[in-house]
Amino acid sequence: MPVPLKKARPMEKAQRRGLARLMLRWPQKRAALKTLFDRDARIAELCEAYEVACEAASYWDKSAAPAALERSQEYRSLMIATEQDILNRLS
Repeated sequence: MPVPLKKARPMEKAQRRGLARLMLRWPQKRAALKTLFDRDARIAELCEAYEVACEAASYWDKSAAPAALERSQEYRSLMIATEQDILNRLS
């Protein structure tokens, strides 16, 4: 009888999507990102935070709400700060 595949938890999916975004953003750092992601739980958490910030910025970019521009800028600031945290861990 085949063994069922383990389903990734939603958190793990967000971590992997964040990692994928970062690997596309920094192709020259792909190997280092992947290695660190596999070894360092904090990098996985930062990848998840990056994904959430990217998704939120995208949401607010499309919103017609009065506060949309401000919210989008806040999430873009979080994206930049998270990128910097990741780069610091890579070095």
